[in-house]
Amino acid sequence: MRKSLAAFLMPVVLWASCSNPKDYQQVLHDPVLYSVVTGQLTEVITYDIFTPPVASRIYAYSHLAAYETMAAGDSSYHSLDGQLKGLKGLPKPDPGKKIDYPYAAMMAFMEVGKTLTFSKDKTGKIIDSLRMLATEHGMPKDMRENSEAFATRVGQAILDWSKKDNYAQTRSAAKYTVPNEEGKWVPTPPGYFPAVEPQWRTIRTIALDSSSQYLPPPPPAFSPDSTKAFYRWFRQVYDTVIHLTDEQKAIASFWDCNGFKLNVVGHTMYATKAMTPGGHWMGIIGTICRDKKVGFSETIYTYTTSAFALMDAFISCWDSKYTWSLVRPETVINKYIDANWKPFLQTPPFPEYTSGHSEISSAVATVLEHIYGDNVAFRDSTERPWGWPDRAFNSVREAADEAGMSRFYGGIHYRESIIVAKDQGIKVGALVMTKLKMSKRQLLGAR
Repeated sequence: MRKSLAAFLMPVVLWASCSNPKDYQQVLHDPVLYSVVTGQLTEVITYDIFTPPVASRIYAYSHLAAYETMAAGDSSYHSLDGQLKGLKGLPKPDPGKKIDYPYAAMMAFMEVGKTLTFSKDKTGKIIDSLRMLATEHGMPKDMRENSEAFATRVGQAILDWSKKDNYAQTRSAAKYTVPNEEGKWVPTPPGYFPAVEPQWRTIRTIALDSSSQYLPPPPPAFSPDSTKAFYRWFRQVYDTVIHLTDEQKAIASFWDCNGFKLNVVGHTMYATKAMTPGGHWMGIIGTICRDKKVGFSETIYTYTTSAFALMDAFISCWDSKYTWSLVRPETVINKYIDANWKPFLQTPPFPEYTSGHSEISSAVATVLEHIYGDNVAFRDSTERPWGWPDRAFNSVREAADEAGMSRFYGGIHYRESIIVAKDQGIKVGALVMTKLKMSKRQLLGAR
């Protein structure tokens, strides 16, 4: 079940049509609109089937473009020019030219999002919709053109910087060679897909000094011996999955976030799409910003810092995964316990240790705790388009912990991998908030 882009934008279009037809600020300066546009980009990312790590890169650069545009017009925020590796000489607005910075920020966001995704027709419609709102609600033509021109300059500068992060090189890098060694990862059913993004740890980081800065301790040595630690790891997964409660199944399903799931019905196979784990957290951020009634600049700041944590957490986690290339529970359980056992969720095509969803969720939650405090209750409606009921949480940490445990209930991760990944994520999120100087208040939750 998926929403179309037109349907996703419809609430804002209808709301905007009820406001003063000449009050463009009322329409374009509402921070909810920025969240809607972020949601639309998530729709495109989902449609184009980007892997979770690649999706995190799109979010980070798109939000950075919006942040730098906004920071040029809001003295409460510091530019990251000179703070991020190799990011220097960002464009400045021309003196005397009137610019609407919220509008320009959204256009810069989409300038980058359009370039980094495939479906230009869909991203083009988002851009056209924003331009339509500006025009129909009375933004002066010269201001609109100046804003769009500045957005293009900032967006292009961020895109130029993005080209130096080693991403292009990883597209043609050597593929992963499956080790001929027991206990190492091998492709899993039903698709037996090759390993996803084996070179992702070579991508330039945002705040991390290196991909291995928070490398966790190694997993225990592989052994099918029931007296050994590793056997207890996979036996625990097996015992849990065969006795799942309805609540545990609901948790696993809600946080599945499998961008490309291969469904098998008899002799027929078909694929279904869903948003990535990063897309899910982008939705949560929109909910929290709306509930907290934060302003436009604060909303962009929240998305950008969270996107940085998301990208660095994926790089950190992928370094762990391909350092140890640990076998998935499904493979070892089928061989040593039950040949007919299947995980509740479909095993994703990359090594097990550590858990990506646990690390990225913990990283983003840490950023949100730094900004808004550790007791922000919210109702997560992100999975409605896929038919899953809302879930209520007392804090972002509670949500992040549940996201991590969902992988254990799903039978695709060992419990210890989730616990270790949580610690990795906390360190990544904290580093983003302490190393980068962005908000002059820095910790909004402390106000």
